[in-house]
Amino acid sequence: MKEIDFDHHAADFSARKHDLYEKMRRECPVAHSSAHGGYWLLSRYDEVFTVARDDATYSSAREVVVPPTNVGKLIPLQSDPPELNRYRGFLIPYFSPQALARIEPFVRTVVDRSIDGFIERGAADIVAELANPVPSSTTMHLLGMDPADWRVFADPIHAQGYSRPGSPENVAAAREVVAFSKRLEDEVDARIAAPRDDMISGLLAATSRDGRRTTRQEVIDLVRMVIFGGMDTVMAAVSNIFVALGHRPDLQARLRDEPALIPTAVEEFLRYDAPVQGFARTVTRDVEIDGQPIPEGDTVFMLWASANRDPRAFGETADELVLDRAPNRHMTFGIGAHRCLGAPLARIELRIVLEQVFARLPDFKVDLDGVVEADSIGIVFGRRKVPVTFTPGPRLAAAS
Repeated sequence: MKEIDFDHHAADFSARKHDLYEKMRRECPVAHSSAHGGYWLLSRYDEVFTVARDDATYSSAREVVVPPTNVGKLIPLQSDPPELNRYRGFLIPYFSPQALARIEPFVRTVVDRSIDGFIERGAADIVAELANPVPSSTTMHLLGMDPADWRVFADPIHAQGYSRPGSPENVAAAREVVAFSKRLEDEVDARIAAPRDDMISGLLAATSRDGRRTTRQEVIDLVRMVIFGGMDTVMAAVSNIFVALGHRPDLQARLRDEPALIPTAVEEFLRYDAPVQGFARTVTRDVEIDGQPIPEGDTVFMLWASANRDPRAFGETADELVLDRAPNRHMTFGIGAHRCLGAPLARIELRIVLEQVFARLPDFKVDLDGVVEADSIGIVFGRRKVPVTFTPGPRLAAAS
């Protein structure tokens, strides 16, 4: 057994993660860490791909992050077939192309309104003023909740994800996350008493193929998952994109000159700096991965971020940003039966953010010295603060 010094919650992990991933892929693609009770690490593309698609051997039902967050059940993330398929079936209609086409104008409105809030002063914190409100407001709108209340949920989720387990900030944020579950219960109960034309009411009325209706608790857990998935990863992805562009002004210039490249570039940004570093699975029987025996009951951690930079899958440029990379089979949204249902919405949000930033703040500059990193990237990898400056411009509301 290859034991390595690996703790994705450690203060210095973010700075050294890609060097560590490269060493693991080269020397110990299946390694063990004693941190957080002990878990196995899979760093190569092929092993991650195989494990992620085998839900019978590698279960998601116990926990998917290390260490467990204890914030309540997150379904369908924490479920296995056949229940996984049942839960996903309830959510799929809300992420269909037709449904997302109806949401896109709202996303564009929120993006432009957010930019209006800072465009006249020539400076902004991209995280607080754009990356955070856009996906968080959109998630609230998707559910049928008041978009103006997005901070009630987004702020504690981000504080918990960006702080080290056991720290005062983390403990306080965890309490707030548990507390807002009462708000979710109230929202669901309000729809039970008086159904509306929204997602929560639709989930309460949903019936699976075998004729089973959703329960009240299942709907609460599904709504919780939509909030966590919708508010966290896109915010992190936006912050990472702007930091990457700050380091590569040549790529910024290219996207400014070739806006049609933005959708393809979004996929490459997601591959290059995955906002979710990985997810865990519980081994349901004794197995062997790449010659390494792993006993039943142990935890394996699939490192999406490492697999995304595996030269065996992405060639000699795996560690480089290649905006027009094709094909691009990154694993940022997962793979297999657990592939992220919200991925199409995330792509829409990221595309519109970049389109409008390049259209309205074309000469923006990222203050890399002012970037504030997260204390931990155990769940989500993003930045707390990304300051930018640019030539002031007019608000769209004022112009119209």
